[in-house]
Amino acid sequence: MPSEPAPLAGRRALVTAASRGIGRATAALLARRGATVFITGTGEQTAPTAAELGAAGHAIADFTTPGAGTAAVAAARETLGGLDILVVNTGGPKPSTFAALGDDDWTKAYHLILGSALELTRAALPSMVERGSGRVVYLTSTAGVVKPLPGLHLSNVMRAGVAALAQSLVGEYGPHGVTFNTIATGPVATDRRHQIMAFQAGQHNVSAADWEQRESDQIPMRRLGSPEEIAGLVGYLASDEAGFTTGATHVIDGGLTCT
Repeated sequence: MPSEPAPLAGRRALVTAASRGIGRATAALLARRGATVFITGTGEQTAPTAAELGAAGHAIADFTTPGAGTAAVAAARETLGGLDILVVNTGGPKPSTFAALGDDDWTKAYHLILGSALELTRAALPSMVERGSGRVVYLTSTAGVVKPLPGLHLSNVMRAGVAALAQSLVGEYGPHGVTFNTIATGPVATDRRHQIMAFQAGQHNVSAADWEQRESDQIPMRRLGSPEEIAGLVGYLASDEAGFTTGATHVIDGGLTCT
């Protein structure tokens, strides 16, 4: 008896910021499930990561630069011949007190998070509408999407905008078979999370290790999440089984916001 085909066989996926962390775990999972994957990253690790993942291609994309999102989709579509799955993922802006943030900080944060989401989505939708189906998944944070978090003003504001974008598009593109979902992650063991915890530890005059332990103790699961656990939900939202799931914000934080 022939084996059952991979659930994402024939699908073409763009995963941004995929050279490490959640983006890399997501690209790896989509590839294992049969999708042809194109990734972006910001540095020299992008090319070897693409090779390790067996990606069809890659592009260097600094989303703080206007136009980078549009160019990334164009590169992916040229390589893949179209686009069925878009996973919008970016690094986070710096944690800071509000008083220390200047206009340039806000402008860069806009382009990095909300501006890039707008560009990537606008460029990807025509291919999905033409096919009559598509999956758009926005990887965000509980910061701003669920509730504002201290010291994360840039993330609080911009990521809330991304979640609003997802909900805004549901009615217009649902008839074309395109779904939009937001994943709001809590404490996940990534370089970004360690940067935030180091900032917060400094604000409270404790060591980074002590702060991480304190944060873990507040999570009902008593640990940080893993990138692979986030990727698992992306894989579901990218599948046919999730065709009736749209406009939702999915919180993965080990139960932290329930306590």
